[in-house]
Amino acid sequence: MAAEPYRDEENEVDVLAIVRMCLFLFLKYWKWFLFSTCVCMFFSILLYMRAQHTYVQTAMVLLEDTGGRGYYGGNSLDALKEMSGVRVSDKLKDEMFVLTSRRLMGKVVKELDLDVFYSTTVGLRPVSLFKVRPFTVTFDSLAAVPMMFDVEVESDGKLTITNLLTVDGKIPFKAQVDYGKQVKTPAGTIVFTRSDEADEFVGKTINVFHNTFQKTVSRYTKILSAKEYDKNANLIELDIVDTNRDRCQTILNTLLNIYKKDIVETKNTVATNTAEFIDARIGIIGGELGEVEGQLAHFKKSNNFVDFNMNARAYLEQTSESRKQLVDLESQLSVAQYLKDFIAQNSDKKVLIPQLTGLGTSSMQGQIDQYNRIMVERNRMAANASETASPIVERDAALDAMRRAILASLDSYTNTVKLQLAQAKRVDRMLQGQLTGVPEKEIKALDITRQQAIKENLYTYLLNKREEVALQLAINEANVRVVEPPYGSDRPVSRGVKIYALVALLIGLLIPSLVLWIRTKIYTKVRGRKDVEDNLSAPILGTIPRWDDDMSDGTLLLKGDMSSSVAEAFRVLRYSVDMVVKRPAVIMVTSSTPSQGKSFTSRNLAVILGITGKRVLLIDADVRKGTLTSVLHGSSAGLTGYLADESRTLSDVVVKGISDNVDLIPSGVRPPNPAELLMSPRLEELVAQAKKEYEYILLDTTPAFSVADANLITRVAELMLYVIRVGVEDSRFLKELDKLYRGGKYPKMGIVINDEDALSNSGYGYGYGYGYGYGYGYGYGYGYGNKKKKKSLKDRLLSRIKN
Repeated sequence: MAAEPYRDEENEVDVLAIVRMCLFLFLKYWKWFLFSTCVCMFFSILLYMRAQHTYVQTAMVLLEDTGGRGYYGGNSLDALKEMSGVRVSDKLKDEMFVLTSRRLMGKVVKELDLDVFYSTTVGLRPVSLFKVRPFTVTFDSLAAVPMMFDVEVESDGKLTITNLLTVDGKIPFKAQVDYGKQVKTPAGTIVFTRSDEADEFVGKTINVFHNTFQKTVSRYTKILSAKEYDKNANLIELDIVDTNRDRCQTILNTLLNIYKKDIVETKNTVATNTAEFIDARIGIIGGELGEVEGQLAHFKKSNNFVDFNMNARAYLEQTSESRKQLVDLESQLSVAQYLKDFIAQNSDKKVLIPQLTGLGTSSMQGQIDQYNRIMVERNRMAANASETASPIVERDAALDAMRRAILASLDSYTNTVKLQLAQAKRVDRMLQGQLTGVPEKEIKALDITRQQAIKENLYTYLLNKREEVALQLAINEANVRVVEPPYGSDRPVSRGVKIYALVALLIGLLIPSLVLWIRTKIYTKVRGRKDVEDNLSAPILGTIPRWDDDMSDGTLLLKGDMSSSVAEAFRVLRYSVDMVVKRPAVIMVTSSTPSQGKSFTSRNLAVILGITGKRVLLIDADVRKGTLTSVLHGSSAGLTGYLADESRTLSDVVVKGISDNVDLIPSGVRPPNPAELLMSPRLEELVAQAKKEYEYILLDTTPAFSVADANLITRVAELMLYVIRVGVEDSRFLKELDKLYRGGKYPKMGIVINDEDALSNSGYGYGYGYGYGYGYGYGYGYGYGNKKKKKSLKDRLLSRIKN
């Protein structure tokens, strides 16, 4: 046979029971739930009426490129960055970051003066003002701390400033000002400029809030978002959510314009740096050319030379190619040396390398182009992030490697040019040696002319490059196109009244639920049968429901109505007792403290046992108070008389016929030594004689933990009925009682749960009671009768859920 799978019953959750309990509590306390929900609904309506409307505007931007994503695209650049250890990121995401950066938003805030907020109130709802407002406030400086004040627009064209608030609290200030005039306030010197719509706001109060620049930038950066529109397109969707629709549109339009300018400025950075380099070189070469021309003029003047080229025409024809090559090589060497010096002097300044076409090999030109592109990208990211950010550190490392590679290429190039120049000079010297007929002065003039030609060639080259750079700077188109200008609905997207109502309903239900849950957690009394079952291993023999028909004669609860639920509960208890003990049976009834209902249980159990025709003897063993004796009005020498006087017999102390087949032994006169009296062997003799005449002997004792009497009586009892009253017994004591049961001190114990309310798990209103002395002073009156109350619909539903 296969083994039954293990089930952790202690950890199982009875979901149905939890649902029934929640429904039970809801129906029981429905008035509180209704009240809480109505209050929350009321406040939610107020909140809705006071909530500002918000609007959404959207714009679509296309990044145009010729290869790769982003307007800097280029597969060769990406490959070079990967070889240099730089992670190639999605350019579209980079541009999304730039669009939502604090740097660009700071420019928008400055251009639109967004650090000053205007609002008014329409009904209960605050309304933000932007384009349509009565005036514009100009402050003499940026706000050091946030500040706010109210401005009342008067009918006579004046303005009244009141309620000036800062972070330090309210400042007592009130002033009446005119449009266009400066006024000194604790917020600084301000000027009000009247707008065309000022007449529409006469009689209204305008709230002006001057926020700090950084906080304003943070606010608008948070409400702006950018996302990729499609995975296969270079489209960026920009969304902004604000309390004024016109302000949303204006911010998006301004942001896009500033973004385009930023792209153009970034793209022109290389050309600008190149232009600065060329201008500096032109100034130097121009000075050197002037010096050479001055030397040539002085030489001609001092030697009376007009055209010495005619004297050396043959020489010039033979050496023209050699000189041309020599001039070109010296020009290339000079430019290359200038470029090397520039790179060496600006290695740590994060500047771009001038890009001079025609200089060096195509590979070196490609290296410089790629270096500048990465430098532009690095500087652009550094404007929006820290220098220690990982992407910037990675690009710095790549730039260092590329800078060293460019310098190495320049070194190789200059060495090659130097070798070529040395060869050209050797050829030139050889030709000069052959010209023995040329006068020495002509040779010297020829050297000066050659230096002039070199400087003129270099000067002309730089002038041409400056024109190329100027043409590049004139092209100011950004690789960005606005596909969709800002658009959006005129209706606000704020939470509707349905959302507020739903939240109010949830909170209205949650508050009483939380209160009931806290009440359950802090309530330490026994709430019902489940508490007893969870904490006690002793058998539960019966559960006595609450009896609400409180009568005045207070004798036997069941005397008038044997068909009530209480009577049925005692019949179940009678059945359980018969299953546990054999007749004649000696049963003691006790509890842990007074007011548990043990006397009520003992006398009515006696009645229900007597109805079956069995003879029952009810003994009031509570010799200290004699509760049964006072309730049933029994009079005889009683138990104390029998125990103290050995001459008395059982018949001398029994009161006959308190109910059908039920007799009573009253407690008797209270003795000075109750405990010692109950230790007398006469108690065993009394029980032995009673067993001969009665089939059930019930002993109603004192509380087990108040005095020692109950523990003394356990020696003659065959069954201990331990009464636990709902709402009276402390649930924390049940574990201690279970230890006593498991430890064998109360091995014959059976539990009777008293006052179990079918409609509540934690109620403590009782329709019956009795009094104990023991220093407590409780007073209850038992009620009985045949009167029944008709249950309401709610009670019937609760009963069905409970059962």
